[in-house]
Amino acid sequence: MDEREERMRAGMLEYGPLFAFWSIWIILAIAGMYVLELLKMRAWIGLDWVVFLGLGWIYTVAWVVKRTRLPEAPDFPPAARSLGTGCGIAAVLLGLIFPLVGLYPFGTVPPLLAAVLGVLVYAAGGLAGWNLLKACGILWWFGSLGMIFVPQGLRAMMLIPLILAGSLAPFFILRRGLFNTGSGSSG
Repeated sequence: MDEREERMRAGMLEYGPLFAFWSIWIILAIAGMYVLELLKMRAWIGLDWVVFLGLGWIYTVAWVVKRTRLPEAPDFPPAARSLGTGCGIAAVLLGLIFPLVGLYPFGTVPPLLAAVLGVLVYAAGGLAGWNLLKACGILWWFGSLGMIFVPQGLRAMMLIPLILAGSLAPFFILRRGLFNTGSGSSG
């Protein structure tokens, strides 16, 4: 493992709780959306997402500011920081802003988000030299493609197993130190 991969893994361990927070937070937002749907309060679904994403971003900024002030904070590679920020901004644009302004229906959002998260997870696996994480990125892409065949009203529900298997599981594996880089190839 080279120095870049070591720095990436240290950063993943440091930022993993934030990634886990977002995973659980999105599952809660999806649950809120389906509760509103069941209560026939569809007009409130957009607000559900605005509130969850807004509060999530406030938490994220506060968490990052606090972490960067710690003397023992790891030196997270700039490429990884840029990847996470870029994918986060793309997710907000594709998942909230564009459908809110009527560019496309909200039923289009889950496969788009799954594709973006596939890029994030696959690229993070490449930067860390961790083949399991790259496989999780591929899982996200297959999930995105699979959503094509699912009615729009059920697509968001498909994000939950993808989040559990493609985001939370790798974090807990990394945290417990159980990962194997496979062939050691990051390319």
